[in-house]
Amino acid sequence: MDIYCRVTPYGLVPLYESDYDLKKRLRVGSTVRCRVSQPRNYEFHKKFFALVRLTFDNLPFPLVGRWAIRSMDDMLRRFKRDLGYFTSSVNELGEREIEYRSISFAAMDEHEFEAFYENCVNLVLHKYLSGTDRQELIEEVQKFK
Repeated sequence: MDIYCRVTPYGLVPLYESDYDLKKRLRVGSTVRCRVSQPRNYEFHKKFFALVRLTFDNLPFPLVGRWAIRSMDDMLRRFKRDLGYFTSSVNELGEREIEYRSISFAAMDEHEFEAFYENCVNLVLHKYLSGTDRQELIEEVQKFK
C-alpha cells in the first residue's frame, strides 16, 4: 500500500482522503515498513527532455554518424550507455545484449532523477557539446522547455 503524505512539524500526515482511509486500516502500535521517496516533478521531467532535444538538435555531424544518433530516443540511449545506466548480458548465441534501465516516474524518485540529470548535463558539456558554457546550456534548456 502506498500512501502519499505531507511532512509537517508533527510528522507525516496523509495527503488525500483516500490516503487517510488507507492509514486508518493500520492498527495503532503495529509495526509497518515504510518506503519514503519524493515523487518526481513533471516540470523537471520536461526540463530533462529539453536537454535531450537540445543536445540532439546541436550534436556535431561527425558524432551523429559515428554513434548513429538519428532520433531523440537514440540520444537518450546514448546518454544511458555513456553513464553506465544499463545491464549487459550474453544471449544463447554468445551475443552481447544491452538492456537500458528505465527513467520512468515509477523507476526513479526525484532525488535519483536529479542526480541522473546532473550527470547528463556534465556528459553533454564534456562529450557532446564540448566548449559550451554550463550556465549558457542551462539557460537554453530553460528557454527550450
